[in-house]
Amino acid sequence: MPGLIVFVTRELFPFTQGGIGRVLANMLDAVRSTSGDAERIAVVFLDAPIEASRFAARFPGVLLVDASPATYTERDDGFRYPPADQYTTHALHADSVRAMQALKRLERKHGPLRYVEFPDWGAVAFASVQEKRLGLAFETATIAVRLHTSSSVLNATEANLIDRTSLALYDLERKALADCDVVIGQVSATARAMQTFFDFADDEWLPRLVIDAPPVVLDHGAAASSSIVPDSDTPIVFSSKVQRIKRPDVFVRGCSDFLHKHPEYRGTVHLMAAAPDAAYRDEIRRLVPDDLAHRFTFQFAADSEARHALIRRSVCVFPNTFESFCLAAYEASLAGALCLVNRSNPAFADATPWVDGENCIKFDGAPADLSRALTKAFDARTALAVARSAAHACPWESSAAREVEPAPARAELPLVSVLVPHHNLGAYLEDTVRSALASDYANLEVVVVDDASTDAHSVEVVERLTANADPRVRVVRSPQNLGLAATRNVALSHARGTYALTLDADDLIDPRFVPIAVKALGRHPEVSFVVPQTAYFDDTSGADPAQAPWPQCMTFVGEARASGLLQNRFSTATIMGRVDAFCGLAYDESLSAYEDWDLYMRAVMARRRFIVTNAVHFYYRRRAGSMIHSEAALRRVGLYYHDIVRRKNITIGLNTLPMYVVEAAADSDALALARAQLAAYQNSKFVKAALRVRAFANLLPKPVLRGLGRTAGFLTKARAARRGK
Repeated sequence: MPGLIVFVTRELFPFTQGGIGRVLANMLDAVRSTSGDAERIAVVFLDAPIEASRFAARFPGVLLVDASPATYTERDDGFRYPPADQYTTHALHADSVRAMQALKRLERKHGPLRYVEFPDWGAVAFASVQEKRLGLAFETATIAVRLHTSSSVLNATEANLIDRTSLALYDLERKALADCDVVIGQVSATARAMQTFFDFADDEWLPRLVIDAPPVVLDHGAAASSSIVPDSDTPIVFSSKVQRIKRPDVFVRGCSDFLHKHPEYRGTVHLMAAAPDAAYRDEIRRLVPDDLAHRFTFQFAADSEARHALIRRSVCVFPNTFESFCLAAYEASLAGALCLVNRSNPAFADATPWVDGENCIKFDGAPADLSRALTKAFDARTALAVARSAAHACPWESSAAREVEPAPARAELPLVSVLVPHHNLGAYLEDTVRSALASDYANLEVVVVDDASTDAHSVEVVERLTANADPRVRVVRSPQNLGLAATRNVALSHARGTYALTLDADDLIDPRFVPIAVKALGRHPEVSFVVPQTAYFDDTSGADPAQAPWPQCMTFVGEARASGLLQNRFSTATIMGRVDAFCGLAYDESLSAYEDWDLYMRAVMARRRFIVTNAVHFYYRRRAGSMIHSEAALRRVGLYYHDIVRRKNITIGLNTLPMYVVEAAADSDALALARAQLAAYQNSKFVKAALRVRAFANLLPKPVLRGLGRTAGFLTKARAARRGK
């Protein structure tokens, strides 16, 4: 079949640690053996570059694509992206864009892609699935996301500190799953658990779900036909990563109880696993009772052969609370270990290949029940069968290159209404209108709604636009001041288009955004809105934000179900949507601010769908006197936020609570004001000049830089000496 089969990853055995990398290595071996054409397989690797010769020796014929952090580019294929350190959602959002850029380069060089598979962890598929839905790339490819264990699931099951970026990552991971073509569950029960966790309805999830257990391969020795028969000297082993979700604490406590109850047992308890968190590793060590310290062995850096030699003759325990598959357990069973598994883990649920008393012994996840299960294992003195995973489905084999869906036939391009609310912004209004009219789209109108402007210049500009001969521009005047939310609704009532682009009177839109958004909305009738990423530009004469450096960017998720409750991660006030969607929701005219945030929040609560661009297509003018930066507004930010949540509810279990309970997690007025003051300081002319000097200095050769530093130090000491006199 034509087209590359591509795997995107930041882990790959034997070059990195991690279960995702081991699963991928096994699958690469499988796809090379089943496709018969290794040259049609590629790996896009996101971590530090792998030495090409080592990769070629391990995976001959497979194409390795370097997508390490250094490959991120701010300009690619005519588009401009936020600097990698300016993503306001989550740092991993930038990684997903880097992966997308690498895939686009791969597509340009090798032709259309057939199948692209991403891991769920870190939302690495986010940017690529958005690019496909926009119709900008990967149109013939099947984009799949494999359920390993996402960062959000880890956050829900471990004692992690959660901040607002964690909520944004939840939204990014969920949206990658919502928009991909295929969701690959490795076990039915874990796929169902993730469906529930991310809140997908059956009709959203099941038609796209493919169950595919990855291959299980032993690095050393042949597969066993049955487990060992344990005796009083058989070692007890914990072979998973020393990580909270793996529950090494349950292992240590359960084994300690077993040792105290069974003095006849003479064997040793081994924790033979990687332990990346030194503090947690020490915490687990301290759980061992002093009288049993000589019975426990901790080996955190054992080589593969030593691990296999110990595991194959052990009782191997898997107390993990959640796994998508648990490759380590299948490897241990295949090697000959007698496995004890946590039945509350969906990877070991009753509907999985793990059968209690047949190929494993199950316990309920508590230390006391682990002690009971160990007693059962050693008292029975019988071998168990080997646990075998389901056959590997190789989902790429059933994914032929897709035909590009033609756009729906239309007699003419749908009309787009650009809606511009205006009040006393005459200095910028004409630039904004020109920006809209410059769009690479032939069928649009600009509707300016003047909200009873009072300053002479603004009135003059409105009159000039009214008299404008361009038939695409219409001006609606309000006889009295209505406020921004009501003015937006008036603009909607005058929109003649199928789609509307909301654009504030002092901002600018990139000319390519309208046609991109129209194409996306035309191809995806279930989608209501298209969101542009945003760059700020300074309010200076002749500013060209498309070319000039950006002092700041703001990035968005669109469907920000979690992070959007505390910060607006849906969109700026500028967004393209269906007019009927805007009108059905309408702006809340009781709000003094954040009326756009409120509308988007209600849209997502109603399960309206969004698509998000990856490149920047909207330019937000940074004005000292703008409403959201005014000192008065900053003092009232808490009240503004309360306004948008006060009439909404959240449901927790069987309880429904007013949504204002989340206000405790929102920034206080004082913190918001402090942040604004810091931003004002950072954006001052003095600080900007200092930063430019520093940036220039960083480009100088180090000997010159050291010389300047010594000179500056001498001058500082001389001034201090003069003050002392």
